[in-house]
Amino acid sequence: MDHAQQQLTEQVFYFVSELYAYGVREVVISPGSRSTPLAIACECHPEMKTWIHPDERSAAFFALGLIKGSQRPVALVCTSGTAAANYLPAVAESHISRLPLVVLTSDRPHELREVGAPQAINQVNMFANYVHFQFDMPIADGTQYTLDAIRYQLQKASQYFVGPHQGPIHFNMPFREPLTPDWSRTDLLTTHTYTLPKYQKAIDPTPLKQTLKQIKGLIIVGDMQHQDVSQLLTFATEYDMPILADPLNPIRRTQHPNVIATYDLLLRSGLELEADFVIRVGKPVVSKKLNQWLKRTNATHILVQNSKDIDAFPKKPDYFYEMSANDFFRSLNTLESTYRKVWLKHWQQMELQAREKITYHQKQALDEAGYISRLLDKLDHTDNLFVSNSMPIRDIDNLYFDCEFGVYANRGANGIDGVVSTALGMAVHQKVTLLIGDIAFYHDMNGLLMSKLNDIHMNIILVNNDGGGIFSYLPQKEAAAPHFERLFGTPTGLDFEHAAHLYHFCYKRFSDVQSFGYVELNAMSGTLYEIITDRAENYEVHQTLYEQLSEVVNVTL
Repeated sequence: MDHAQQQLTEQVFYFVSELYAYGVREVVISPGSRSTPLAIACECHPEMKTWIHPDERSAAFFALGLIKGSQRPVALVCTSGTAAANYLPAVAESHISRLPLVVLTSDRPHELREVGAPQAINQVNMFANYVHFQFDMPIADGTQYTLDAIRYQLQKASQYFVGPHQGPIHFNMPFREPLTPDWSRTDLLTTHTYTLPKYQKAIDPTPLKQTLKQIKGLIIVGDMQHQDVSQLLTFATEYDMPILADPLNPIRRTQHPNVIATYDLLLRSGLELEADFVIRVGKPVVSKKLNQWLKRTNATHILVQNSKDIDAFPKKPDYFYEMSANDFFRSLNTLESTYRKVWLKHWQQMELQAREKITYHQKQALDEAGYISRLLDKLDHTDNLFVSNSMPIRDIDNLYFDCEFGVYANRGANGIDGVVSTALGMAVHQKVTLLIGDIAFYHDMNGLLMSKLNDIHMNIILVNNDGGGIFSYLPQKEAAAPHFERLFGTPTGLDFEHAAHLYHFCYKRFSDVQSFGYVELNAMSGTLYEIITDRAENYEVHQTLYEQLSEVVNVTL
């Protein structure tokens, strides 16, 4: 081994060992030449699992799925040049969703930057708007100073791997040739670990006491990456507080009597809601109607998030507490009880009546929601449903009650890119069914390659209405009527049976709800269930449901 190779080996093997020490157990690698040192170091580490994905954009979303499934930081490795730029959508998603994505972009050495060398773009700070930490590593030189830089910078970066401040970080890694480390030196790859810090905070509830004595109070719970919320349920029970629970929070499936699941449909059906105060916990909810109400209400707004990055949307809170929900509600256990039983009873009665009407409606419905309601009946507590953005997540928001399975989605940036890959990454660690529309599926068909190469089992429910169904519910439908279909409907006319065969999925097509209701989801191999629907019919059936629910909401709360 020559001197340059020795220096390179010591640097990258030490770097990967430090990644492992801070909790990284999986690395998604997109092949390339300049990333050879990192790829070999990760592959040779005895406790590191590597995944190979040739499409960097899909690879990054696959890594997000691994994070969701394992609750651990996951690293990405790519070569230099525009390969790194393909990570941007997933980095943005991980930033807003606060997922610990460790981005490792290989780079040309400094002397080859900005001089016209091939595969060399400016990669330093390229994700500056979205990462919590970034550092341009030095070239391997065999000195202790370089190893110290790795040690110090990874220690700084590790604060974003767990806890309330977690999110993506970026190391730019320049390498000179020769690019091949000595893979026989596995003695340099260690498996030591570090203990990461715990985070706790207490509050003084005194400023809130007068606010919380008022009658009309609501707890609104958004996505919290499935954190423990037992103290929230205890508080709601003791103080008779309705809980408006987003489908991405496990509270929605607890069957707790205070949980309200039908609020979006109630608001769409004319509910005139008044409240004195709102305790909002976690991320903003999926429901556009509830967010619109939050924006215009004069209710005192209390926001609780286990993060320093405050999500002020849809309205700046009057009070903000950077702490876990359990710590917050535990701190309120000294409050005097307030009589809210009548207030809570109104909500519970509406919820019961709405569920009955929705259930009856769905048994007769032949639209997309009819298919989705039958899908929900097929899933149990061992399942997880990964839901695409646009119409699928909104239908789940309306129909997800009396269910035992978990619901996941990419609700950071709310994009349709990378949905297939994220779901497949999660399916590595958990049982996953994907619910997705045709445009989102088309957008990430490349992601299916990971299922074929690694035998990752996942069933896919593809709702094909030949275009963007959500636009039928937006003002563009009327305002841009002459141009609507071309600019917003965007029909593709694709037959996805060919995609299923290309990536070794079984395939079934359905054009009537009854037939789909009888089918059992494949437990042995991945199957693509393509459901053919009509956008216009789907819109009309939704309007009928709103009219039926209007009978439930004729009382102002």
